[in-house]
Amino acid sequence: MNRLLIGISAFAAIAVLGAHAQSAAPAPAADPLPRVVEKAIDTYTTRLQQASEQLNATRQRILAEQQPLAQQERDLEVRATALEGEIVQLETLAAQKTERRQQLAREAAAVHKNLSYLTTLAQDTLKATTDSLLPGESGALGDKVTQLQQTLEDQSRTSELTAAMGTVDLLRQRTEQQLGGYATRGQALVGNDNRLVPGTFAFVGPEALFKTDTGVVGTVRTREGGVAVCYPVAEWTSSAANALFNGSAGSIAADPSGGKALRLREISGSIWQHIERGGVVAYAILAVGFLAVLIIIQKTIDAQRLALDSPEIVQRALSALRRGSKTDAEAAIEAMKGTTRQLFAAGLKHVGKPKHILEEHLFAHTLQLRLHFERRLPLLAVIATAAPLMGLLGTVMGMVKTFALITVFGTGNAGKLSGGISEVLVATELGLLVAIPALVAHGFLAHRIQKNLSLIDRYAIEFVTAAEEAKAGTYTDELATT
Repeated sequence: MNRLLIGISAFAAIAVLGAHAQSAAPAPAADPLPRVVEKAIDTYTTRLQQASEQLNATRQRILAEQQPLAQQERDLEVRATALEGEIVQLETLAAQKTERRQQLAREAAAVHKNLSYLTTLAQDTLKATTDSLLPGESGALGDKVTQLQQTLEDQSRTSELTAAMGTVDLLRQRTEQQLGGYATRGQALVGNDNRLVPGTFAFVGPEALFKTDTGVVGTVRTREGGVAVCYPVAEWTSSAANALFNGSAGSIAADPSGGKALRLREISGSIWQHIERGGVVAYAILAVGFLAVLIIIQKTIDAQRLALDSPEIVQRALSALRRGSKTDAEAAIEAMKGTTRQLFAAGLKHVGKPKHILEEHLFAHTLQLRLHFERRLPLLAVIATAAPLMGLLGTVMGMVKTFALITVFGTGNAGKLSGGISEVLVATELGLLVAIPALVAHGFLAHRIQKNLSLIDRYAIEFVTAAEEAKAGTYTDELATT
């Protein structure tokens, strides 16, 4: 196409040049140029016609080819529109699938959460069921409970769901059995005997009963460690219990307290058993308390021995001393009580000596009395102070033991923790029982002894004063004037 246009343009240029040459200068007759030009014009005219024909043919071919292309373009546009619709549908479907997947994920999370809750609930229920099994009932249901617990510990969701449903069946079965009552073989301790005796357990509601092969019958309770203990009931004979243990209607011996009365009877025990729960510290506190009792007894006897005469009686002897009548003074002193008599007798031995010598002898005598009667009072005060501290020591030791048991057994087993808690409370109790009486006794005895010793000091000073008045002759008989 481009070549055709170039040829037409060249032919037109030559034709213009030829016409211009003819109009500018007439050519000689013999010049061959016009013929060349004509020939060229003919040639290019022919070529022009051929080019026009070729152009028309090309146009016809283009038109012929344009219709299928247009149709194909229209088909493609329709196809593109259809594909765009499919894309929109696919995007909508993808959004729906995404939303559905998210919904399913939420539902799966909710199901997983519910299943986890159901598993936890089943585990708690199994634990509560295990803790609530009646004495001897573990022999009938223990294996199934253990199997369900092992299944719940599996990570498989199917097994957990199966175990949860099995827990429900176990509870239903146990409830039906308790309502209807049933019997099973087993072993139990009888009373305080530490030997396991074979027999038959009968379960009626919350009550567990036991009948030995030898005919001893009674109610059953669980001791620490899960051991079944049968407490014989004297009023319930073996013949009266045979019908019940054989599956027929019969009478039972029920405990309205649910075993609490029996448990209290077991844990109360004697005083010595109560002290044993306090451990080593309890024995140390008892030893200190025994020492405090001995000191209190001794100081009570000393306080009674430290008996003094009243000031009126003492004044009679002092009046005789002031008058210078040693014989009357000795007679008055002989009628006095022991401690006052000893003080005045010591003074009469040195009554004629100078004042400072008499005072030293009387001071030595009162000091001897003070040392004798005040002895062991500080020890009693120390015991009254140390006993609560020893109780606190027992408390700390018991708490250490309790926390050690918590580390091993956790906080759910109160029976395992009772040992440490008992040691805590018993040690504190004994410490206070020793400290309070010792403190009260020390206060009372110390006050009484100090009061009497102070009165002795007063009598000694009055004796020295009376002796000096006798020497000076300044005595006036106060008794006579009154």
